[in-house]
Amino acid sequence: MLSIPRFERKGAALVSVFAFLLFSFYSALTPLFEASDELWHYPLVQHFATGGGLPVQRAGQTDAEAPWRQEGSQPPLYYWVAAALSAPFDSSRWRVLRRINPHSDMGVPTRDGNVNTILHTPQEATLAPEVLAVRAARLASILMSVVSVAFAYLVACELFPPLPHDRRTLLRLAIPLIVTCTPMFAFISGSINNDNAAVMFCTIGTWWALRAFRMGDLSLRSAALAGVMVGLGALSKSSALGLIGLFMVAALLVAVRQRTAWCVMLAKLTRFAAMMLAVAFALSGWWFVRNIQLYGDWLGWNAFLDVVGRRDQPASLAQLWSEREGFVWAYWGVFGAMNVIMSPWIYDALNLLVALATLGNAVALVQALRRRALDSQAVGKLVLGGFWVVLVFVALLRWTSLTPASQGRLMFPTIAMLSAFIGHGLWRIHRAALLGGVGAMVALAIAAPLAFIAPAYAAPPDRWQRPLAEPLDARFGEYVRLVAAQSDAEQVTPGQAITLWMNWELLSAPARNYSVFVHLIDEHDVIVAQRDMYPGQGSLALSELPPGRRWSDHYTLRIPALAHAPRVLRWAVGLYDLASGERLMLPDGDDQLVFGRVRLNARVESAPLLRYTNGLSLLGYTLDVPILRRGEVLRVTTRWYVSSRPPHDLALSLQLLDDFANKAAQHDVWHPISQWAVGETLTLTHSLAVGEEVAAGVYRLLLVWYAPEDFARLGAYDAQGQFAGDQITLTRLRLH
Repeated sequence: MLSIPRFERKGAALVSVFAFLLFSFYSALTPLFEASDELWHYPLVQHFATGGGLPVQRAGQTDAEAPWRQEGSQPPLYYWVAAALSAPFDSSRWRVLRRINPHSDMGVPTRDGNVNTILHTPQEATLAPEVLAVRAARLASILMSVVSVAFAYLVACELFPPLPHDRRTLLRLAIPLIVTCTPMFAFISGSINNDNAAVMFCTIGTWWALRAFRMGDLSLRSAALAGVMVGLGALSKSSALGLIGLFMVAALLVAVRQRTAWCVMLAKLTRFAAMMLAVAFALSGWWFVRNIQLYGDWLGWNAFLDVVGRRDQPASLAQLWSEREGFVWAYWGVFGAMNVIMSPWIYDALNLLVALATLGNAVALVQALRRRALDSQAVGKLVLGGFWVVLVFVALLRWTSLTPASQGRLMFPTIAMLSAFIGHGLWRIHRAALLGGVGAMVALAIAAPLAFIAPAYAAPPDRWQRPLAEPLDARFGEYVRLVAAQSDAEQVTPGQAITLWMNWELLSAPARNYSVFVHLIDEHDVIVAQRDMYPGQGSLALSELPPGRRWSDHYTLRIPALAHAPRVLRWAVGLYDLASGERLMLPDGDDQLVFGRVRLNARVESAPLLRYTNGLSLLGYTLDVPILRRGEVLRVTTRWYVSSRPPHDLALSLQLLDDFANKAAQHDVWHPISQWAVGETLTLTHSLAVGEEVAAGVYRLLLVWYAPEDFARLGAYDAQGQFAGDQITLTRLRLH
């Protein structure tokens, strides 16, 4: 048994109390259903709380049939626990709170708001039973994460055990404090999310694996308790199945350290594994059998991916690497529906903290190797910790390659180990480095909800924020008046953003909640960029506002980096009912207000538009006509640069497609690109003949490199290194 001083135990208890208060603070300042996927997690909690059974997941289910969406195929333990706390409160009116914002920019941080997934109501601030039901479910998460923090301290004790005249008390207490004050962990801990149960069981399992290794415990009791953690973890989230690997590595290290004959070692490992797996299967095996019967795979991934969506093709390592910044940011803190970010310099500072910790750990390791101070215990802990982090990371890479899920928070099953790495590295630099780093994280964790979360969901005040330069006085129906507008720029280039400010007034409340659209259109009324949202940056329901209510909005539109230029654009603004598509009319009978003038300048070439994975780069393109007519030929010229010799010859396809994938024209040519010289710039000409029978409308010009033998498409990356896809829309054209 580890002998922990009494004062240190009190310190660990205080850290746990602080964690409870901090997680509750995040929960209080995060509006209901505004945490990651909470609007899908809670319906499953409510379903169980009102006596519902395990749902059967099918693609194409409506929100009325399956409001839990992909979460319906998740293991049920977390939802059962949350339902038990939520059940005493009448949640029959829960849908009154969960009014989905159809325009929400889920997963996309924006410059102009619209982050809310829900149209909120003042009822959220009351003690209505449906509100209490949601908050009780959040309490389950808070309590689970407090347990995770407590066991993170025990993990620290196993990694850095108390010794006579020990000076590592600060380090052991700092590790659970780093866990607590990782802003994203605090945020998820205050929300309804089954990650909280998985992290709890994984943190307990990490402690048990370290303890079993230290004590050399391969007993059946130790194996049975390991099986309990695997079974309960697997019933919380399938990622917890990695505990099997962690426990087996711990058992293998124990067997090796005991230096027994290989046959005895094999017998001990077999007995340990058999007991662990038997207990785990007894607890959770029924779930996997059910998945096989219903979905054809034991994890239920097929059903999950059918609903949440798959990538067109499994992501390559290069594509995953291009998503690294978002991955790291989501570990530190991307709030809301993965669309509320902190100031970028904060992520840089946190990454610098990790870099310092890495330096401190590297120096400590070199010094230990020189002194030969690494005994079997220290080596075993390094192996266990490193194996656990790598195992979870590799599994996450596999999952992320199948569906867009590059979220660093999915590494939280290893957060105790990662926090120990940070804490120990800073401590080895100096006690002051550890105190300063942890102090900064505490301050950040307390400030983040006030500085970033709460303001993101604040409704605009009942006034205009400032006078705007262009008076409009445009009345949409009998309900809304656009008083004035002002653009923040008169010219823009492809890839840049431009913002339109508008002052509005409600004349009378309509029966429906109308959406606002803001378009930038060219001289042929082709939309070059657009933005749609509810008024008030997505936070206002027009049907619930009093007449005379005023507000200011701003809409930021990003011009596509590949947009054809130069040309002149105009603003087009209107209101419409999303359900029916009906637009509010202006007095002159038009359904949109067109005004202003924005010059779209030609792009100044400083970097390629696109970089392909085989060494080709798209430098630019030109069109011979800005508008098409049936029976004519569109000629497109593309310019390419060869940065490295492409390994295979490919075909290049240019296609004209409408929004329903109907094809107006296509031109495919095989190119011997493997023979192109490195450093060469080539110009290719493409002729797309448009038939007489093609319907008039707006068509997008699509560019695709593909292998003729199997039609495998080549992926491209934009100027920022982000994956742009393997079917590239160059521009949009109107066909008469």
